[in-house]
Parts: sequence; C-alpha cells; structure tokens
Amino acid sequence: MSEAPKSRASHPFAWVSTTYFAEGYPYSIVNFVADVFYKERGASLEVIGLTSLFHLPWNLKFLWGPVLDAFLTKRAWLVWMELAIAIVLVGLAFVSSLDGVLGYAAVAFMVLGVLSATHDIAIDGYYLEALDEAGQSRFVGFRAAAYRAAMVFVSGPIILLSSERYLGFAGGFALAAVIMGALLAYHFAFLPRVERPKRPARALLSGLLSLRFLFIAAVVALLVLAARAIRPRLQAALPPALAGLGVAEWIAIGLAIALVLGALAVPALRRRIDASEFYARAFVDFLDQPQVGRILAFVVLFRTGESFLMKMRYPFLVSMGMTQEQYGVAYGIVGVGATIVAVLLGGWAISKFGLARAIWPCVLAQNLLNLLFWGAASMESVGVYLLSAIIAVEAFGAGLGTAVFMVFLMRCCRPDFKAAHMAIVTALMSVSFTFAGVASGFITEWIGYGPFFLFSFFATVPGMALIPFLPHVKTAAPGSRGAASESH
Repeated sequence: MSEAPKSRASHPFAWVSTTYFAEGYPYSIVNFVADVFYKERGASLEVIGLTSLFHLPWNLKFLWGPVLDAFLTKRAWLVWMELAIAIVLVGLAFVSSLDGVLGYAAVAFMVLGVLSATHDIAIDGYYLEALDEAGQSRFVGFRAAAYRAAMVFVSGPIILLSSERYLGFAGGFALAAVIMGALLAYHFAFLPRVERPKRPARALLSGLLSLRFLFIAAVVALLVLAARAIRPRLQAALPPALAGLGVAEWIAIGLAIALVLGALAVPALRRRIDASEFYARAFVDFLDQPQVGRILAFVVLFRTGESFLMKMRYPFLVSMGMTQEQYGVAYGIVGVGATIVAVLLGGWAISKFGLARAIWPCVLAQNLLNLLFWGAASMESVGVYLLSAIIAVEAFGAGLGTAVFMVFLMRCCRPDFKAAHMAIVTALMSVSFTFAGVASGFITEWIGYGPFFLFSFFATVPGMALIPFLPHVKTAAPGSRGAASESH
C-alpha cells in the first residue's frame, strides 16, 4: 500500500522524527505555555488551576478517533490539523496584548487542545499505516525521542523567548506559528501517501450538521455542565481517597468500565450494528478481537507498579536530602536522556529479535529496578550522586518497558480502525496511574517508604503474569501486514 520514498526527506527516519516532534509541540504549548501565560497576565490561582481543563481533549480523543478512520486519510487529517494549529497560534499572537485577553486565550487554548488531540490521532494512525510491523518496532524509539525533544524545546526556548525581555508573548506565539508552519510545509511536500482516501470531507460536514449529531453534542455539553455543577456535592459525599479525582481520572475509569461491559456484550452488539455505522463498529471491532479481556487487563495493569513508584519518588528523594534543583537535573536531564536511549535500544531489540524474545528482558528491567528505591529506603543515608544514579538506572528500565508496551499497543490496533483503536488503548493506559495516585499516599503513610517501594514491585506481578497468555506477542494483530509469525 505504501509507496517507496522518493528522497531522503521521505525516509521514515525523517518523517517519524518530524511528525512526533509536531505531536509533542502543540501539546506542550497547551500544557506548559498556557500556565506561564495566565500567570504572567495576572490571573488568579483559581483561574490558573482551571487551565488543567485544556487537557481534556486528550482524555476524550477516543470519542472522535473513529472519524479519522472513516473520512479522508490520516495524512490529510495530519496536514489540515497542522494548518489549523498554525492559524490558532497566529490568533493567539494577535490577541495576547488585548484587554480581556484571558477570555479570548481560554477559547484559543481549548480549540488548540482539540486540534492537537486530533492531530495526535492522525499521526499515530499514519505511523501504523505507513510502517509494517518491523518498521513500527524499529522506529518506536525515535517517536519517543522526538516527542520529548518537542517538550524540552517548548518548556525551554519558547517560554524563554516569550518573556518580555525578548519577544513577549505576541512574538513567542508568532514564532511558534512559524515553526508549526515549517513542519506543515515539510509534511505537505514529503510525507508519503500511504492510504486510499475514505469518505470525502463533504460527507463528514453533512454528518456534523445533522440533527442527530447536534442533539448528541447538546446532550454531552449539558452532561458536562451538570457534572461541574454537582461536583462539589459529589466530592463531599465520596470517600476522601476518591474525592480528589479529577475529570480526566473519572473519564479513564468510565472508559475502562464501558469497555469491560462492552466486551461481555460483543455478540449482541455485533448483531445490532449496521455495516454503515462506522462509529459503533470501531469500538465493537476492538472488543471483538481474540482474548480482548486479557488485553484490557494487561493495558491497565502493565504500568501499575511504575505508577505507584512515580507518585512517591519525589517526596522520598526530598526526604533523603535531595533538593528540587538536584532532582531537576537528575531526572529532567539525566533521567530523560536515559529513557530516550532505552526506548531506542528497546525498539532496535524488538525489530531484530521480535517482541516475544524482547518482552521479558525489557519488562523485568522496568519492574525489578523498583527495588533500587526499596534498597535506598533501607539505608540510613544515601548521597546525592547515588540517588541520581538510581534515578537514571530506573529511568533506563522504564524506557525499555515503554518500548515493548508501545509495540504491543500498536499490535492491538485492528487494520480498519488503527487510529480509533490507538486512541482507545492510550486513553485506557491512564487507569492504573489514576488508582496509584489515589492509593499511594495512604499506603506510604501506613507502611512507610521502604515497604511501599517493595509493594510497588509486587504490584507489577499481575501484569507480568499475563504475558505468557497474551495475543499479538508472537504474532501480529490479525489482518495487519506481517501478520504471520515473526520471522526474527
């Protein structure tokens, strides 16, 4: 289906790096620059806290993922979203100095979030369309490295240049728009065409203007408003551990419950849906794959131990004498570098030896290294350099785990709904992090840091116990290119 690259500019190394830089770029603007912008424009702490709502499109993107599989091509969606993102950034540059800018900016950042989340779906779907199984494994590390590079670029140079000492926010947003425009120009010119077009854009526009869609949109909007209105009462009625959950966490939990119930009802759902109902078919097709219960359980459980560790890592290190600045260097520079190297290495190992042979070394490296924190907590005193080394080694193990996990997730995406299924599994990933966040503080207060880190390792055991029984490890997902058994 894919065409041969016409130049080095169309080589997967080039476009994987630029597309995933472009994926992390607007995400970082919405999640990093927005906080700084509101703070510098004198917003109250309550208003700054509400900027977390700008992240909601990423939690909800699974809802419109099927649309990208049914209309146009992933490449077309990617290019159109980048054009729209550049236009919104230009708009932010124009309004950044106006009176009442906070209201205009809120609308712009929310629109930017929706566009960026849709852009993410398109890029993930394009990656799965353009590369075969071996290529997806080989370049998974470059995806992670490019995405991280975008986050560092935005949180560093873009925010710095947006200060009044240099360009100000108007100049900073204009510069951000120019960079997105350059990415758009490259992708428009060199991104290989790997799909046959699906339904045309006019069919999508007709569907969006239909009474059925407008009614559903109105109901969803009313539910959101109602949820916000009753949230204080609901928080007061819930146990303390659950009262702290935000909207994103409840969305993740709701998705997990819906998928479990849907998996139980797949035969009935399959009989009821029509072949033309692309939206319902996207979810039913995901749930209809073999051993879907094991897939759902593994996706939720895989990062449980790591999620527990992440929540208590910083408080523990501070209690051991590490300062905020030292932690920033150890994790933000050394740790991130180790993670990127590990993901690159993990992707290479999977492409060379196959997922079945690479999964256990990588998963054990991720999970066993939790015990380093248990060992450190058992010592009376630990120097900063040793703590920094522990952070780096644990980050390296986490990177190896990320490589095998992302390859497994890609194999769970069925051929006709690659974008939708990737949006579903990436949304589902956050469930374990949600429960770890709720429970970690209470468990640590109860048993202390040392036993808690030992517990975080044992929390990895259920996920590892599922590995021998998982589909898509020795073979690719049914119907995908390279679906025969691995030749490595």
